[in-house]
Amino acid sequence: MAEPTISVLLLRHVANCVELTGRASEPLLEEFGLGKDLLEDREATLPLRTFLAFFESAAEFANNRHFGLHAGRIASADSLGPLSFLFLSAPTLGEAFSAFVHYLGVMQQSARNSISVGPDTATFEYGVRDTSLGARRQDAEYSIAVTYTLARNYCGGRLDLREVCFEHAQVGDYLTYRDFFDCDVFFDRPRNSISFDAADLTRRGRELSGDLFPILVDHLQSKAEDEAGPATLVERLEDWLQMRAVSAPPKVEDAAAALGLSVHALQRRLAKDGQTFRDMAQHHRMQQACHLLAESDRSIADIALSVGYSESASFIRAFKAQCGNTPERYRRMTAES
Repeated sequence: MAEPTISVLLLRHVANCVELTGRASEPLLEEFGLGKDLLEDREATLPLRTFLAFFESAAEFANNRHFGLHAGRIASADSLGPLSFLFLSAPTLGEAFSAFVHYLGVMQQSARNSISVGPDTATFEYGVRDTSLGARRQDAEYSIAVTYTLARNYCGGRLDLREVCFEHAQVGDYLTYRDFFDCDVFFDRPRNSISFDAADLTRRGRELSGDLFPILVDHLQSKAEDEAGPATLVERLEDWLQMRAVSAPPKVEDAAAALGLSVHALQRRLAKDGQTFRDMAQHHRMQQACHLLAESDRSIADIALSVGYSESASFIRAFKAQCGNTPERYRRMTAES
């Protein structure tokens, strides 16, 4: 499978935020083999892996553990390129989120995002599907913060959140998060998300003319059709696994039903791609375990429970068989790197 990519427009905003600290971004860009002239090519992309590593290094370079959060706070109407304008010109906040979720893949591959609506609460979720791409705390905090900034600007400067959740452990001052989002913020959760009153989805924007919205939809739809073929069955199953909590083992019957196939047809088509449902589910489980080991301080026993093991010993054996190291050694190696 090809390496996932991201639009250079998002890199440009991160580089600009480095410049705002009083430091030149060129040395950091050069460290990753990126020329500053690349930032002027609006159609260019770079590997998502490189972008995530650059973002983490930018936080260290700026000596700011909340760098991603602050980058999201100061985002402007063009920080996400056409996605920002699409969001701000939508007829309602609900349509803004729906369009944003639908077209994010045009700007960033391997993104896992959704908007879900309950009787009282709406929740936007964001994450990176491929957990092997490395540390992504800055990207997660930026993505949630910039989405909140867009939604707040759409609503005329105020949108009351019910709660915010992050996959990673808390780093830095809790009040920095609390003051920005103005609500309770939780860490070590299964998803990065913001939740707010479902009634707010009917609010109408005043930031940009609604005449722009259909034009931008046409533009992004055209790009989506040019750049992406139809999702393969393996990719669709990966998406389904990503949207499920790993604490309960997924059932092949549920997966087949969600994908519109019989169990036999699903297994047969996976076999043609050299895959099995069991192997894919286990790989997803271990990816989540790797993420928790690298990004949180939770105990091995707690992580074992989080990924569906009733006791630590069986988790440690399964992790070593899949990843080649014990969970403890994997944690030490990622910390050293």
